[in-house]
Amino acid sequence: MLPFFFLTIFAIPNPLCWGFLLVWSFFRDNRSLLNPIVMMIFLIFGYLYLAQLSYDLGLELLNQIFSGLLLIVLPLLVLIGGFFLIYNGFILLRKEGRSKANYFSLFLGVAIVLFYVLLIIRLTYYEFFLQYRLLDIPYYFAIYTYILFGITFTGFLIYSWLYLHLPKKKNYDFIIIHGAGLLGGEKVTPLLRKRVDKAIEAFRKSTNPAIQLIASGGQGADEKISEAQAIQNYILETTDIPETAILLEDRSVNTYQNLLYSKQLGESLVTDPRFLFVTNDYHVFRTSIYAQQIGMKGDGLGCNTASYYIPSAFLRELVAIIVRLKWLYFVFYALFFLLIWASFH
Repeated sequence: MLPFFFLTIFAIPNPLCWGFLLVWSFFRDNRSLLNPIVMMIFLIFGYLYLAQLSYDLGLELLNQIFSGLLLIVLPLLVLIGGFFLIYNGFILLRKEGRSKANYFSLFLGVAIVLFYVLLIIRLTYYEFFLQYRLLDIPYYFAIYTYILFGITFTGFLIYSWLYLHLPKKKNYDFIIIHGAGLLGGEKVTPLLRKRVDKAIEAFRKSTNPAIQLIASGGQGADEKISEAQAIQNYILETTDIPETAILLEDRSVNTYQNLLYSKQLGESLVTDPRFLFVTNDYHVFRTSIYAQQIGMKGDGLGCNTASYYIPSAFLRELVAIIVRLKWLYFVFYALFFLLIWASFH
């Protein structure tokens, strides 16, 4: 067992170390962008550790299961996912219109399927590619991208779901309702109505008798009133919540400003306030990252979203997070091209 011990320490980094780091990072701040990254490293090394352990212990069936999951089941699930995104993309275009953003899931699904086509071509003409090694660069680039962004997608999908379902406290000072586009320029849309209703539900469950709602959202160029005003109007028309319990933040034009200006408003009224920010479920984790960035104390609460809309919306959230981590991906791709360069010299 001594060689196996050294293997787990050096050849395959010990997942326990990453597990401890994940626990520490999570309890330090469960909104940290570091958490999904560490979680995926922990899961990958944990999987490799268990696979190696099953091999060393002579558990052939278990080792075959580990190998099959990695080499057969996982690629098959990704391929099925590609076809699902294509199907979902057409549904989204039919229901939401042909905006550029609504094409995203469709194009990604096509890209995934094309990757498998490329893989089949590469395996079919194996000897030809051996003669012209430069043609292998796009192939390896595609595989590298497939693995890199596949891991990224999986990590943020799992962690976003976990964060969304974390137990929420009932003692907040303010509940922020994130605005969205208005219907006819003055009425809340079904999407925004769900956010408001979720916030009202949390408001009624609160143990703080002085809790207040913050309706957050400025006035767009095509809107007659601010989103904050539309939210307040809806609450006053449909509930018995008094106007004094609703604060208006009507300057913000994006999620970051929703939080920043609401935080400033809350801090002008309460010392060291705690916030609960309400948005759509797919949007909660990225919103929580912004909250951490500005030093806001609080949690995110998600409302339900139409199922056909979630894949495209979550993918856009993922792209936004990748943009925030662009320096990390620059390092990964620099390493890739360095390895390619080294292989030709």
